[in-house]
Amino acid sequence: MTAPPQDDHMTGIYELLDAIEAVIKAADPEKREALARTIDAYAEDFPEDFFWAVGSQAPTLLNYMFNAIDAACRPEAQSKPRPAIRLVDRKPEGGA
Repeated sequence: MTAPPQDDHMTGIYELLDAIEAVIKAADPEKREALARTIDAYAEDFPEDFFWAVGSQAPTLLNYMFNAIDAACRPEAQSKPRPAIRLVDRKPEGGA
């Protein structure tokens, strides 16, 4: 018995993100608008969670995915750039 031939092409993060973006852009504009409103509401209701997910402390895939989905569900003129959140390392207080 022989193993099935292996495809030498690996699917990376950018292929995944391009596919997600294409699906969202092909979706009904009203559904994209609803998704954009939901993302905005989530960002307002849970800013720590949202900005962690799109910030530099999140895993890279999660950061790129949220940004790709957010940008894909809006017309280019309505894209909302998110500010970069920078976390500062602080020395522990006390005797730790």
